[in-house]
Amino acid sequence: MKILSPLLFLFFFSIIAKAQHFKVLGTAGYRIIEENKTAFPKFYQLFHQLLDQEPLLKQVIFINKKTGGPGFANPNGTITLNLDYFIRKKPRFDDNRWLVVLYHEVGHLHYFDETPRPRRNPEDSERAAFEYSLQKTKEMAMNNDCLPLKSGLQNMLLRSQSNETTDPHVRALKRMVNEPLYAEYVAFQKANCK
Repeated sequence: MKILSPLLFLFFFSIIAKAQHFKVLGTAGYRIIEENKTAFPKFYQLFHQLLDQEPLLKQVIFINKKTGGPGFANPNGTITLNLDYFIRKKPRFDDNRWLVVLYHEVGHLHYFDETPRPRRNPEDSERAAFEYSLQKTKEMAMNNDCLPLKSGLQNMLLRSQSNETTDPHVRALKRMVNEPLYAEYVAFQKANCK
């Protein structure tokens, strides 16, 4: 047992150290966002607006990881953003798609706030987050900026066609894109966004 304890300690320490390796200090993260304000002006504006006005957003954590998605949210009010999407610009990841991501993550925070812990599940959380991002980008379209809504609808439809059914995003989208609410957003975009 004496040998096992130090081995367990080293094992857990290496896992923690590896996880911390990707974390970026907040000041460095904010600096990278600042440096990208001309490349992603709408994201920059919304990011700061959410920091100032979204009561459910308690903290932003930055990571720099070549794998994984652009962001995720936690029930404690934390949104994590992957700076790799700013540092190594992704071809299909423009300013409009970033708005959808930000709203998606805030949608998770609303889901966590409104849904008691025992009733939460990943697929419903993703669905709520997608619906929130569509609602918010539709509001933008009503104010003459249709591009985030268009980006969201296109990328949601594309992702719904994935075969990765272990991913709750995909499962939620496979249901959503076949339901009237999604069709209403598509119809709105076709009628109002030329």
